[in-house]
Amino acid sequence: MDEKNKSIASTFNTKIRTSWVWLVLAITVGLTILFYVSQKPQVIVYASFTKALSDYRLQEAHVMRLMDRVRVGFDVDTVAVQAQSMTLREMAVSYSREVDQLRNLGERAPSNETVNRFEKEVLGKVASLRRYAHRRTLWFESCTKLERIVGEQQDSRVRDGFREALHMARSGRIVVVGPEELQALPDSVRGPMANLFQENEELSMAWRSFDNDMAAAYSEDMGRFFQQESLDEMSLKSRIPMAFYFLSLVLLLSTFFFALYARR
Repeated sequence: MDEKNKSIASTFNTKIRTSWVWLVLAITVGLTILFYVSQKPQVIVYASFTKALSDYRLQEAHVMRLMDRVRVGFDVDTVAVQAQSMTLREMAVSYSREVDQLRNLGERAPSNETVNRFEKEVLGKVASLRRYAHRRTLWFESCTKLERIVGEQQDSRVRDGFREALHMARSGRIVVVGPEELQALPDSVRGPMANLFQENEELSMAWRSFDNDMAAAYSEDMGRFFQQESLDEMSLKSRIPMAFYFLSLVLLLSTFFFALYARR
């Protein structure tokens, strides 16, 4: 019995030393690696990050539509503006954390600087939007009071001129009223009216700054990154079946030749 076991062990050791066995083992390991890579849902992961950026852009567009109503004083709902802007803020913070988690897992992700700048820009923009909404609402309250006072002026030229100027300011445009025009108003109205047009100019400049949005630029950069990663991953996955079939064929032939060699 011992001699038989020794014979089997000797035969096994002899076969193990042959190149065919190592070739079969190497191909088997290669097939296992290919199967593992094919099962990693990287395309789905990258697509989810791309979709999250699309959701952010849609939310941002919705917030800016609400803010445009605030700008012109049409059907203003400050509660909705505050709530939707906070949703935008939460989406940016959540997205930044998820990208950090992806990077910590060892996967490819946008640079830490880009992600941090994106989050910082969004937080700054949301804070600016909230301040703008508050100031613009107070501005319209003051504008309504002054419109009422202007409407009581006896001089139709002064009355109509300031009504037109206030109407233009209500639309968010910058209106310049010189000292000569202001002199036609009563002393009690002259100062508040000048402050109103000055405040409108500052708010108009603040509104223009929203168009120069760096957060949008950073979101575009991250969107392109994840789209490119998705394309690269899809290209890689498309080659896996061909490699899998090729290695399977080589494994089959190697097994056949190994069996033939063992028989001889």
